Amino acid sequence: MSLLHRLAGPARAERAGHDDSGAEGGYTLVELVMVIFVLGIVLAGVQTTLIFTQRTVGQNSMRLDQSAQSKTAMDSMSRILRTAVLPSQMNAVGAVGGAAAFIQGTATSVQFYANLNNDANTVGPSRVTYTVTSGVLTETIQRPDNHAVGDYNYQYCNPVLPTCTTDVTRVLARNVQTTNPLFTYYAKNGSKFTDPTLTAAELASVDSIDVLITVLAAPNQTIHGSTLTMRVTLPNADSVAQPTSSP
Repeated sequence: MSLLHRLAGPARAERAGHDDSGAEGGYTLVELVMVIFVLGIVLAGVQTTLIFTQRTVGQNSMRLDQSAQSKTAMDSMSRILRTAVLPSQMNAVGAVGGAAAFIQGTATSVQFYANLNNDANTVGPSRVTYTVTSGVLTETIQRPDNHAVGDYNYQYCNPVLPTCTTDVTRVLARNVQTTNPLFTYYAKNGSKFTDPTLTAAELASVDSIDVLITVLAAPNQTIHGSTLTMRVTLPNADSVAQPTSSP
């Protein structure tokens, strides 16, 4: 007899005037097992759906974080790289006066002079460094030491000293992949510099830079990282021929 018939049985008996007080009521063990089995299947399906939904939401959140980090880093680097400048264009004298725009260049780091926040050349060129260390991409901007207006013998604080209060360092992105070069350097004729660390002559000849950044939301993630690439030309550094290297 089905479960539905058992539930309806007592009501029919009362309507017929029968006394079923002596009959056995309730459900059989098989019926209870079947109900538990079906309920277990339903709950398992609900749990699986919830886990899948949570995983999808988490992965989408990580993708958005990756995208935001890579975009922020690319926007900052490309904007400031375009301000690379020959110190001689800022009337620099002394050791900096004859330097090239680029001081150092590798696949994961670059340092150069930049014309930032320098209205009427009252401050002088800043020294900018981008570097990736243990997956962390940092930007450091060093303004020249305090000097009188018209004093073009620019000096820079040693970054390891605690007195370098004018230096500004910030993290642009974390979990940056370095499997591929972050920076690739090109001469004016389009030829690529292949040395792991650019020589003095190559530093003085840099005309454009490819920036390729790949960011993961967290290490060892199964989702693919967000990758952006851009060719950055250097209008300021390219405007004046400068055969010497930076100090």
